[in-house]
Amino acid sequence: MGTNVLVENADEIASRLDQLGVTEAALRESVYQGHLQRTRLTLNHPAIYHGLNMWGEVVAALRGQLRPLGWTRQEIGGFALTAHEEHGLAITVASGDEATGIPSAHPSNRSKKGRNTVDAIEANRQQELFEKLPDPKEDSAGNQTWILMHHTDTVRGEIRLELSRPSSIGEDGKISEWSERIILDSIPFDDELVEIYPPNGPDIEIDIRRKA
Repeated sequence: MGTNVLVENADEIASRLDQLGVTEAALRESVYQGHLQRTRLTLNHPAIYHGLNMWGEVVAALRGQLRPLGWTRQEIGGFALTAHEEHGLAITVASGDEATGIPSAHPSNRSKKGRNTVDAIEANRQQELFEKLPDPKEDSAGNQTWILMHHTDTVRGEIRLELSRPSSIGEDGKISEWSERIILDSIPFDDELVEIYPPNGPDIEIDIRRKA
């Protein structure tokens, strides 16, 4: 796994996020709201719901936080995005592994991603190739997809998070390379959480077939 650009200095983070049209406060608040909703769950809730619940709540909070900044909700075949058409950017939410939010580590998503994520990452890669050309084509533009990735560390009592742009994904559905990682401040917590379950993958695959 590798990362081309790592942004971890406070001033550089603020500047880069401003270029993207978001704020660290909005991103951290979105993840925190998802965490608060998850703390209300019990072991009586279905196991899969613990991960899906936080994912859904973070997505909803992110859309609310970024709406004043010109971002809108977008759904592509069940692929939940928050997009800024003018900037040509889109953000999706995913739970990450224990390396999430650690500058020296090489993080990946916890759950296998589906076709929608694969297509978004391929679009990212194509954009990067066009950007390296002497005279990039204007019609090569499309939404550049970033991932707001979070990891709950119950041992350290913190949620680590980052806003990162993936550039490669393996056949196992795990992201293997990042073009850029923006490391955000972790969110401390002292809640007694029940066991955390990763979602089976928020990328919803819809198989449409013609009736025989």
